[in-house]
Amino acid sequence: MGRLYSSISTIKRLFRSINSVRESIIRFSTAYKDLGADTGNSGSISLSGITFDLDYCGHETFTFEFTSSTSFRVSSNIVGLLGTGSRSSVFTLTDMFLVPIANWSGTAVIGDKIYITANSDISDNGCLDFIQDATMYINSELERAFGTLANVTFYDDESVDVPEAISYACSRLSAYELYIAIFPAGEIKADSAIYKWKSLAEKSLASYIRSHGKGPIWRSREQLITEVGVTGIGEGVIEINNLPDPKNMEYLR
Repeated sequence: MGRLYSSISTIKRLFRSINSVRESIIRFSTAYKDLGADTGNSGSISLSGITFDLDYCGHETFTFEFTSSTSFRVSSNIVGLLGTGSRSSVFTLTDMFLVPIANWSGTAVIGDKIYITANSDISDNGCLDFIQDATMYINSELERAFGTLANVTFYDDESVDVPEAISYACSRLSAYELYIAIFPAGEIKADSAIYKWKSLAEKSLASYIRSHGKGPIWRSREQLITEVGVTGIGEGVIEINNLPDPKNMEYLR
């Protein structure tokens, strides 16, 4: 489908930029909270963090319970036991998270526990799906205006910068659709930034198409009158050939 017109980092920046507390709570794959050791631990074991998979999102608490000074089992408050591992090697739960060796510190005693709560509303790759959908919508509008995406130089050529109006439209449309997929659209206040994102996206795209997408009103062609008539002697000759592109759709943008 060509290239995408926005990025995950841009979408995250938009959500960080808004002022409303309600509208700033969308969290992505890397978000977690309440990381810490059980107050009843006998050892000094500590975990500085875990790395969530970019496909993961959820709200669940994971417990690392040590069965020796180095070995542990991991369970979730939702699905129960997930697996076993050791602090002396990288621990990985496919499609969920991994724990680097360097993130452990201190010493563990059998029975010690570490807790961490995942706190994400959407995965990073899930956000990418919204960007792709917004890009597809924009491409459909560009194709309708330009006749073919082959006339859109930035469509699939990475060496050509995406116009600011296009990236602006894609970012805000993606963020708006992502938000209403998680929270009811009726909760968006009319004076909020998110409420305005969709209309701003549509205006930005329309503005770009108006200034780039219609081609000339007419184009040069071979002469229409090939012979001028003379009164009383003979009539002139007018040759009319159909334009191969009557709607000017092949005009290079």
